[in-house]
Amino acid sequence: MSSDPSYYQSKLNSSTTRIIHHDKYVEYPFIYVKQYPSIPLAVVIDTGCGAHNAAEGTIKQELKDFIRNEVLSSDKKNQYEFLVVCTHCHFDHIGGIEKFSKEGAGVVASGYDVGFLSPANRDASSLSSAFGTELPDYTITRYATDYERLLHGNTDLGLQIILTPGHTPDSMAIWDEKERTIFTGDTAYQRVYTMPWGEKQDVPIILVSQGNWPEFVQSVKKLQAFVKTNAKNGNGNTIKLAAGHTTSNVDAGVFLQSVHDFLQRVVMGFVPIIARIPGDQVAPGGSLGDEMFVFWQEDGNPEFSLIAPERFIQDFEPLGKSERRQGFEYWKYLML
Repeated sequence: MSSDPSYYQSKLNSSTTRIIHHDKYVEYPFIYVKQYPSIPLAVVIDTGCGAHNAAEGTIKQELKDFIRNEVLSSDKKNQYEFLVVCTHCHFDHIGGIEKFSKEGAGVVASGYDVGFLSPANRDASSLSSAFGTELPDYTITRYATDYERLLHGNTDLGLQIILTPGHTPDSMAIWDEKERTIFTGDTAYQRVYTMPWGEKQDVPIILVSQGNWPEFVQSVKKLQAFVKTNAKNGNGNTIKLAAGHTTSNVDAGVFLQSVHDFLQRVVMGFVPIIARIPGDQVAPGGSLGDEMFVFWQEDGNPEFSLIAPERFIQDFEPLGKSERRQGFEYWKYLML
């Protein structure tokens, strides 16, 4: 009989709980729940892999039930409404969404490429079939525009959407102005993290076939500019960043600069390619297709590593001094 939990919670800040899903795919996605007791409302940022994809030997529990019973304020937990915000539609971030949607919760997703999220395309876009899991049935009630503020009725929730395509066309970030925290999904995250159950995860930033390298770089730059502007508006108070895997409650400005610098080293050829990997061997338990992927990682214990389709780098992979210069020029072009 399963006895170990599949969800592990900890406090991110005064209003938000971080939940880590212990799933069978070794994705271990981060889920965030922000409470508004006066409404009462819980905003759920991503929903993990779903109860049916819990790791072997763990309790298979619906995320919504776990949140209501274990996370929400006990005196009002049965009164809470829910709003789900999707940083993107990959299976490890929408797996628990069906129960929320079917029981009346609103679902917010990116309006950058509505076709990518259409019912006809959703299975392929989410990689559900590619990983042998059932696509959840859910209805998107709001396609968010860039810098849109989220409302519940007429109540401004103090949350703002930032569209960040690159990892996927529908990737987006959420800015919590009160807590001064930005939730960035899978745009970037640190390589290594030790899970609450003791397992050490070592995971690269992954750009799948649906991704777009120039958009990815531009989104990193966009997040940097947003954080810089809001740091000034907040009298220099530190802005925190919370990602979809491995990384939470870090200094957003420092983290994004480190990501920027790493990507620049990749483009200029200073990060070694340690492997070329067929798409069906990139991720445990599933396939990213037939194309070849490239794996970059520096020596020692680097903060980041990266896997992306080989075709993404054909225009800037340097082979020598002149090509390094071309890589630098290409990097400057991307960052304009």
